[in-house]
Amino acid sequence: MIASDEELPSKVKRVEYYREQKIFTFAFEDKDEEDRLMSFEVSDEVSELVKSSPDVIVLMLTSEGEETDKYLCPLVQIGI
Repeated sequence: MIASDEELPSKVKRVEYYREQKIFTFAFEDKDEEDRLMSFEVSDEVSELVKSSPDVIVLMLTSEGEETDKYLCPLVQIGI
């Protein structure tokens, strides 16, 4: 599960995970945002959990911590 307290520019089409760098990258559905990538680095502990996951749930939260949007999208893992 990935949660963001900042509004994302568009719905996430897929999440790419680069194993060697331990970085998530969001690919967006909106054609205007298609080339815009957001990257997030994760710890070694989280990296091990991610490697066994085929999908990811993306949550966008309000400043009060309430869910505003939630959806399941594919997790594409890149690297060894």
